[in-house]
Amino acid sequence: MSSSAPTGGASPPTAIDLSGVPETALWPLWNRAMDMSRADRLVEDPMAAELVGRIDYDFRGHFGRPSAFHSIRARVGDDLIRDYLSRTQDEPVVVGLGEGLDHQLWRIDDQRVRWITVDLPELIQVRQRLLPSHPRASLVAGSALDPAWMDTVPAGAPPFITAGGVLMYFTENDVRALLSRIAERFPGAEIFFDAIPPFASRRTLNGAKVTKLYTAPPMPWGISVDDLPGFLRSIPNLDPVTVQTYADPFPHRLRLYWLLSFISPVRRTFAGSLAHARVLAS
Repeated sequence: MSSSAPTGGASPPTAIDLSGVPETALWPLWNRAMDMSRADRLVEDPMAAELVGRIDYDFRGHFGRPSAFHSIRARVGDDLIRDYLSRTQDEPVVVGLGEGLDHQLWRIDDQRVRWITVDLPELIQVRQRLLPSHPRASLVAGSALDPAWMDTVPAGAPPFITAGGVLMYFTENDVRALLSRIAERFPGAEIFFDAIPPFASRRTLNGAKVTKLYTAPPMPWGISVDDLPGFLRSIPNLDPVTVQTYADPFPHRLRLYWLLSFISPVRRTFAGSLAHARVLAS
C-alpha cells in the first residue's frame, strides 16, 4: 500500500524515517493489516490497517505480497498472554522487547495489565507519534540487551516477556546472555519469541533482497526448530514449554510449509520457530 495525497480534508500521510533494523517494524504491521481483509483472519487488528493507511510508505513495494507469518506470531503471542493474564492474580506485567509498531496491549487489555515497551529510541519516538497513550503503559528507550530495562519491572507477579522479531538480530552469545539475565532476575517469568533457521540467517548476512526496494538487515542468530529446545535447556533455570514451527498453530494458512515440515531435512533447514519458555520458580 502506498500513501497518496489526502482529499476531502483528511489528514496528510505521516512521514517516518526508519532504516536498518528499525525499519523492519513496518513489515509485520503490513502483514497484520492485510490479514484484516481476510475472512479467516487470525488477529482482530483494525489499528494495524488504520496505521498502514496513515503512514507515508510504499509497503507493498518494499515487502511484496502479504504472508501469514507475522499474523501467526501475533495470534500465538496474544493467546499466550491472555492465558497468562487469566492465571495471574496479582497485577500482571507484560514486557514487550522490540515491539516496533505492534500494539498488542490494545488487542488483549484486561483492564489490569501493566505494559512496558522496550525499544530503540527512534522507534519509541515513532510510537509516540502514531499510537495513543495508555494509562497503564510505559515506554523505555534502549536496547533489549541493556539490563537497565529490568529495573523498570515492578515487584510482584512474575512478568510475561515477549520478543517477537527481535532475537534474530543479535548474536548467539547475546541471546544466551539476555535469556540468562531474564532467568536469573525473574523467577517464574514466561517468555515468548521466534527464531529463524541457520539457512535464513546466512542469507541475510549476504544481503537478502525481499523486493527490488528492500533488503532485509543482517540477522546473525539462526537455530533450527529441533535444536532450539536443547538451547533453552542449556540456560540455567529456563525450561521450554512449547517449541513449534510457524505452520503448526494454523496449518491451513501455511499448508505447503506445514506439509514440508514433516520432512526432517527440510524442517531443519527452512522452518522458523515459535518458542514459549518458563523460568523455574525459586
